[in-house]
Amino acid sequence: MESKATMARDRDYTHEIRDAGGEWIWLGDETSMSVIFHNLNGTNFAGKPPETYAQYLAWMRRFTAEAWPGRTDPLAPGSSIELACINGEAVARHTFAAQGTCANQGLS
Repeated sequence: MESKATMARDRDYTHEIRDAGGEWIWLGDETSMSVIFHNLNGTNFAGKPPETYAQYLAWMRRFTAEAWPGRTDPLAPGSSIELACINGEAVARHTFAAQGTCANQGLS
């Protein structure tokens, strides 16, 4: 697997979603990472049946487990993720609550 620095340089990635320990989960452009982050925190599922968000989160947990074998589940209940410029300060944080509920924490 390529390093984070190489992927950011070669693909013009500018943003990351990372776990609470600062380890990156996904890299990409600002728009893509923002959409994925707001999917993960449930914002983009507002007005939809609760099971829609729960199904999405379950799918993303399976996808992440396959992409990162052996890694602790960064999307598990009680885990936190951040949206940030690569290696920068977090602009948003989210902590996963039990049973797919949202506990979103925005930063200014």
